Amino acid sequence: MNNLASAPRVGRTGSGATSALAGSTGECIRMQGQGPPSPNGEARMPRSGQATAPSAAPGADAGRPAPGGTPPAAAAAGSSAPLLTEEKVFRLPGSVVAWWAWTIFAVIVLADIVFTGRNHTGAEIVSTLALVTGVVYACALRPRVVADADAVAVRNPLRDHRIPWGSVAAIDLRESVQVHCLAEPGAKRGKVIHSWALYAQRRSMLRAELRSRGDRRRLPRSPYELSDRAPTEAQQISRQPAAQIMAKQLDELATQARNRGAAPGPRVVTWAWRPAVAMAVPAVAVLLVFTVLH
Repeated sequence: MNNLASAPRVGRTGSGATSALAGSTGECIRMQGQGPPSPNGEARMPRSGQATAPSAAPGADAGRPAPGGTPPAAAAAGSSAPLLTEEKVFRLPGSVVAWWAWTIFAVIVLADIVFTGRNHTGAEIVSTLALVTGVVYACALRPRVVADADAVAVRNPLRDHRIPWGSVAAIDLRESVQVHCLAEPGAKRGKVIHSWALYAQRRSMLRAELRSRGDRRRLPRSPYELSDRAPTEAQQISRQPAAQIMAKQLDELATQARNRGAAPGPRVVTWAWRPAVAMAVPAVAVLLVFTVLH
């Protein structure tokens, strides 16, 4: 009986402790959810649907990046980071395909001459093949635009131009990619360097311009074009010539370099002796074979 009589008291005591703990917890939650105190000293409750978070200790967020942001140390390091960590080559794939197609053809012809005909006609064919190979190398394989952390280099068949990023005013596309240089001391206007490697046919440029304007009345629809459901940016990029896309990339690199404070410098022009020799020597051989040794 004593045990049964004391049971209710134990239950009431536990219920009271639980109520006190719940009340204390609710009070803490209410204190955390309160806003800044009002002028009359009462706690101001947050607005409906407004999330509240406990305040951190002073200086706890110092040096901590904002959500989705960049740490201050990384941002400071990025401002002084090099523009490009390695060389980036710009050229059209068609020139490389043309070089390898001609190389395969020349090897087949040379093999046929070696096994079948070793006469004067064979010498004429070999010298002609060597001359054409030198021309294809100089005009198709060698031309390119090379960008690195310090400058952009335009390699044409017989001359190379290296322009520091700080001396590049703009890069655009006309019939070929053009590098507009700042005017050098004593010059009235800047030099414009034309790239042999990056070019666009006038018809392709006209087609891209008409597509950008939305005029498709005279343009046949290609089965390889993107559908109208594709994103607008992807459609615009797909309608541009490859040389125009590369010109925009080069111009963006030049703009980034200027924003980083790239110092201007003199334009360096050098002659390319290797392609000159690759064309001159076979030309002399062709002249001797067809005239002197005929």
